[in-house]
Amino acid sequence: MGARLRELREAMGLSRQAVAEALQVSESRIQHHEGGERVPAARLWQFCNIYGVDVHEVFGGLPSSVGPQAALAEPGVREAGARFETETAATPELCAIMEAAAQLSPFEQRLALAAIRGMGTRKLKRP
Repeated sequence: MGARLRELREAMGLSRQAVAEALQVSESRIQHHEGGERVPAARLWQFCNIYGVDVHEVFGGLPSSVGPQAALAEPGVREAGARFETETAATPELCAIMEAAAQLSPFEQRLALAAIRGMGTRKLKRP
């Protein structure tokens, strides 16, 4: 998606600085988004507004789904995800967890994995 945002910006003849000023963010933030860092939904709408395109145009040609194996590239996280996927039926909750994990940075993925492992080693008290 970042590459698509860069293509749209370049097609409009806009500089990163011009887009950054319009969004009231730093130029480096635009560079991060175009380089593959996740783009929050609100920011995506802002990009689309500036570029004068529908949000569907940004996603056109991109994969319609992303599985956990493609998204969880951090060592240890991928293997744990694969075990979890094969040992558990694909419930809506599991799918939601995998989709959420795909949006995390590698550091956040490690933290989430540690939290999940911690939940498995001790029973949580529920109200």
